[in-house]
Amino acid sequence: MALDYLRRYVKPADTAPSHDPVAPTGGAVVNLDSLVRGELVAGDERACFVTETWRDGDQLHGPHAFSRVGDLSAERLAFICRDPELAYVDLSGAVFLDTETTGLSLGAGTYVFLVGAGYVDGGSFKVRQFFLRSPGEEAGFLAMLDEFLRRFRVLVTFNGKAFDWPLLENRFVLSRRFRQAPLLDPPHIDLLHPARRVWKRRLPSCALTSLEGSILGIERTEDDVPGWMIPSLYFAYLRTGDATALQRVFYHNLHDILSLAALAVHLDRVIADPMAGHIQHASDFLCLARHYDQAGDAERAIACLEAALRHAPPPEDRRDALIRLAMIHKRERRWDVVHPLWDRLLDEGRQAALFALVERAKYFEHVERSYMEALDDVQQALQLAELVGPDVDVDVRDLEHRRGRLLNRVYRQRSWARDR
Repeated sequence: MALDYLRRYVKPADTAPSHDPVAPTGGAVVNLDSLVRGELVAGDERACFVTETWRDGDQLHGPHAFSRVGDLSAERLAFICRDPELAYVDLSGAVFLDTETTGLSLGAGTYVFLVGAGYVDGGSFKVRQFFLRSPGEEAGFLAMLDEFLRRFRVLVTFNGKAFDWPLLENRFVLSRRFRQAPLLDPPHIDLLHPARRVWKRRLPSCALTSLEGSILGIERTEDDVPGWMIPSLYFAYLRTGDATALQRVFYHNLHDILSLAALAVHLDRVIADPMAGHIQHASDFLCLARHYDQAGDAERAIACLEAALRHAPPPEDRRDALIRLAMIHKRERRWDVVHPLWDRLLDEGRQAALFALVERAKYFEHVERSYMEALDDVQQALQLAELVGPDVDVDVRDLEHRRGRLLNRVYRQRSWARDR
């Protein structure tokens, strides 16, 4: 959709807006409109600089085309977000939102000065950016946001539940011109936590820029700016009027929105079919298996764990995959599958072997009623726990109590057999 509603306030520029910011023109003080092709919306007590960028549906951002954004499944995103209510939302009314602010506090002194909003429009993906030229123009800035955001029904953000949206709501409330923010308690898909559920075991950071490089294969250009620098660049602009550095801030915000959309598509594809090639690391399969298991989908959890074992996992991941696989099959009482897994864990040694000995002792005691075999495993477990030392992850006192109980049962079992 073009900037139709803006034309009520300003005359369109003679040249169409470019897809990306243009190069700076030089000079001591550079105005914003010479760097970022947009429109100044003014009138009726409004003042806000607005720019629009778009990507055609067949363009790629990382591994995914923007046309995929329109095919997102609410049910799959609800699953990975652990929010069943999201399964019923209409994602055709979704807006991908990201803000740039003057600080990280949610207090009254923190301003939102740039809001990027991405959405599907026909066959393309558009990003509209609203810029606050000065705190004195916040009323117009918020008015334009209010008018624009009321078109949507669903928010998609990255850490927006904790920061972006509460801060934006605060600005609307503090302005005293609005009874509430444009969207009152909207369905909110925050992709930070789903991303952590899938990739936290492998990646040291699950920040959006980290996911871009490690998961989506996206490299930002030198036109980008680190997020921590953005507030100081805006303050410098307010002091000097020189907008030179703001081109990089607009670029940063734009690519946050584009990557947010690509990440939503990637998570959707991962959940649609974990074996389709979107996951290539054992650690990621292990994290996803845990999520499926907690959601009660044992079969998909098993498939992910088996895939993790096929992807040459490091020793810790191999141990954890075998343990979780054994626990799921034990819960399903598939003893013919569990026993070989316990044997593999015994071969792993130390904590893995200790787990297998304890689990096998429980099986012999409660399923087979073979108390002597259970006692042998408990004795071995106690010896191994002593070798492992203070890092042992089993309750030694519980093992000693189990040994005492099994000794009594073995004694009674032999006494009964002798009396007969």
